[in-house]
Amino acid sequence: MEKLKFNYSTKNIPIPSEKAYKLKLLEKIEALIVRMRWRAMYETDNSVSKQTYGLRSFKTPPIVSELLPFENDLFELVKKVKFRKVKNAFQQKLNEDIRNIRNSDKTITPADKTANMYRLTKDEYNKMLHNSITSAYKKTNNNIKKRININGKKIIETTRNETLSKMKTNGEENAFFTLKDHKANFINNPTVRLINPAKNEVGRISKVILDKINNKLRDTLQVNQWKSTASVINWFRNIKEKNLHKFIIFDIKDFYPSISQELLQKSLNFAQRFIDINTNDKEIIFHSRKSLLFTNTDTWMKKNNTLFDVTMGAYDGAEVCELIGIYLLHQLSIEYEIGNFGLYRDDGLGVLKSKSGTESEKIKKNIQKMFKENGLDLVIQCNLTIVNYLDVTLNLNNATYRPYHKLDNEIFYIHKHSNHPPNTIRRIPASVETRISNLSSTQKIFYESATHYEEVLKKSGYQHKFTYQIQNNINNNRNKRNRKRKIIWFNPPFSLNVTSKIGKYFLNLITKHFPTHHKFHKIFNRNTLKISYSCMPNIRSKINGHNLNIIQNQNINSNIDKCNCHNKNQCPLNNNCLAENIIYQANITCNLPNHNEKVYIGLCETSFKKRFANHKKSFSHRKYSNETELAKEYWSIKEQNGVPIISWKILRKCRVTSNKRHKCYLCLTEKFEILTYSGNNLLNKRSELITACRHSNRFKLMNSDSKD
Repeated sequence: MEKLKFNYSTKNIPIPSEKAYKLKLLEKIEALIVRMRWRAMYETDNSVSKQTYGLRSFKTPPIVSELLPFENDLFELVKKVKFRKVKNAFQQKLNEDIRNIRNSDKTITPADKTANMYRLTKDEYNKMLHNSITSAYKKTNNNIKKRININGKKIIETTRNETLSKMKTNGEENAFFTLKDHKANFINNPTVRLINPAKNEVGRISKVILDKINNKLRDTLQVNQWKSTASVINWFRNIKEKNLHKFIIFDIKDFYPSISQELLQKSLNFAQRFIDINTNDKEIIFHSRKSLLFTNTDTWMKKNNTLFDVTMGAYDGAEVCELIGIYLLHQLSIEYEIGNFGLYRDDGLGVLKSKSGTESEKIKKNIQKMFKENGLDLVIQCNLTIVNYLDVTLNLNNATYRPYHKLDNEIFYIHKHSNHPPNTIRRIPASVETRISNLSSTQKIFYESATHYEEVLKKSGYQHKFTYQIQNNINNNRNKRNRKRKIIWFNPPFSLNVTSKIGKYFLNLITKHFPTHHKFHKIFNRNTLKISYSCMPNIRSKINGHNLNIIQNQNINSNIDKCNCHNKNQCPLNNNCLAENIIYQANITCNLPNHNEKVYIGLCETSFKKRFANHKKSFSHRKYSNETELAKEYWSIKEQNGVPIISWKILRKCRVTSNKRHKCYLCLTEKFEILTYSGNNLLNKRSELITACRHSNRFKLMNSDSKD
């Protein structure tokens, strides 16, 4: 195991290639147009807005003729966008590191709670992953995935048919781990945190249900379930006679995986004392706990022969833990004052009047017993006057607090020359200054801490002298005008190498195409259509992609047969007919005079040979002549007694969508090739640019086989 240090945050973004930027821009333009079409379609619908649970429709919105001029001009932006060369030392460093990452045959595995990275060989990685999995999981039959999806379909379709139409089958992302290098004796005995990102899609609905339950419970019970350090500090400030109190700090060991079905049931029963929770909602919550773990070739389930699991990757995992946390805090309040204890996820903190050593030990054992009865194990410390909690040090002796960070965790901020939007870069020094001010109880403490953070910022390219900001305890929640306005956001990617003024171009198009007299001016104007820049992939995403290639052996094997034609000289794709997940181009010409060559761009997920067979069918039978624009041209030539001649070639190879991936790069790249084709002899139509992914239907939950 080799320790690796980048000496910068992996959130930094490199300059993308022109092609990568244009693909991202096209993706965002398509997403905007889809939302606008749906809005235009339902603009006369005055009914109450329906709960979508953040789910995306599988359908392609119908064409709205009034929007076509706007759409055409917006698509032109992809072709018109201009670039420049950007050179600076930091971006050169990022590019050099990316090259080194791609050329490495080792994984780059992050630490759990520090900024450290470690190089692991594929065998080392797989061994550590396997040991971690087999300690709590066992292999199971792959048919269990089908049964879970069928069960989820039955639960949702009882009351939420419209929701069902938007849901996917459960994702099957591979498990991975982070390294716990903050633990003692890590070098000799490395330990890991197993991450299971495979999600139960019904958890999207469960998340909304649980969020409503938790919000109502917190308002009713007034428990200290903290969301940020600021709320912890406010709690600390309100402790009276601090010098007469002592801290109790505890950590719930393996909180997520330790939550049992019984504990969740008890928590929901407790919640029902204050909130009405219907049977269907409870079924959804418990079904969302049905979870499997996946590796490249195997499916795993918990060793206790139950599918119940609270994974860190679940959509509603945090909400489940919050519900359990509220229940635990209420139990603590039975013996101690409700305001004495608080929880931030799995980290607890409390204060009690100073006790003798014997009394403190009794309290400690009592709290441990309470948690033990709920199947949870604690690491607990009592009788403390100073504690480090989250990113702040709290001191009861002098009633002060100051910023805190672990000594072995080096701090990095986004670099000044990272490829982030300018507003993001501009705000970083001020936001750090504000944060350190808020974490400092006095001006003196602030300036004692400021020097370190100024140095950290300096390493990231900033020259900023900190100034203490006097804390204002006045509630700044101003009474804002409650004006309901449905805003549609356009999120083009930002990149330093782009010279075109994307935002200005977009706003000018709004003014041009939606004047005051336009049919849709009320719903499409500068107040309802707004722009906010998104980001290109960062270094962390590059590392994740590299690790995926190493672990899943996605490198191309040159020994695989690429053609099975009996006569290799007659292969339609130059002895590459078995290629899959490709964008291809067909050039069609003939022996007729004055006939210009035409071009058709298509895609195939399966082998090209299968797609070619479908093309041949449409060429052989007149009734299939309207299947593709290529077939139409073929039959047009034949009707003129011409002899069509077609040549084929591969343009690109891409990833297709799956039940674990929202994007389909295969469909997106096909649209990009159609849009950016430079000639005027293209057979494909502009309408093909706004179409739903044709590969996603098999991942619809509603298409799950109802037969178990």
